[in-house]
Amino acid sequence: MLNIAVCDDSRTDVEMLESAFDKLAQYQFSYEVYFTAKELLKHVIDYGEMYHLYIFDIEMPEMNGLQLAKEIRKIDAKALFVFLTGYTQYVMDVFEVITFDYISKPITVEKLESVLLKAMQYLHMIKRDFVFQFRKNQFRISCDDIVYFEKKGRHAVIHTISENFKANMTTEEIWKQLDDKVFAHIHVSYIINLGHIRAIDGDEVVMDNEERLLIARSHKQNLKEKHMEFVRRMV
Repeated sequence: MLNIAVCDDSRTDVEMLESAFDKLAQYQFSYEVYFTAKELLKHVIDYGEMYHLYIFDIEMPEMNGLQLAKEIRKIDAKALFVFLTGYTQYVMDVFEVITFDYISKPITVEKLESVLLKAMQYLHMIKRDFVFQFRKNQFRISCDDIVYFEKKGRHAVIHTISENFKANMTTEEIWKQLDDKVFAHIHVSYIINLGHIRAIDGDEVVMDNEERLLIARSHKQNLKEKHMEFVRRMV
């Protein structure tokens, strides 16, 4: 279920959004409407209400959509922001805060559906499960929890923050279950989760579990490019 917060001081725009939502009932989502940025921010802070997707108007009194996004970002690092704008000059400002998408007015069913599908696909991507067997037992863990894979001969060691697992898998079998926008090959022995990178330090990458892994020269440029793209989508 995709949980959405809508914040727009224009009742006309809100009615257009609600009409579009009604025509997209085949998708699993719920939404709440707020007419001021302060109302939404207060609800998030006071009740700890976190939404997967926030749809904001850029121009609102007292606190505009960009300012609101910056405040929510302090609380929720993984929130997805979509901005409503009727002015093309705002588009570059929107992407300066590194948001998820924008919808140009007038709002249509097609524009909203495109954003919803993109958000659902994105959230499914980072919450995919990795399934493997070891000694005739089957395991399932969230890809988001995996820090990195380490190949040791015929075995693979799956490193998570809390524990490690062994699996009898080839590199090709591992990659069949991974999204190459989230994972990267940095060495013949290592496939890492870009979301668990703490720093890239010279020829090594520092992971969230404080381990330092060697980056092969042939993979260094590709890692930097993939990591930058991942950060651009996540921040």
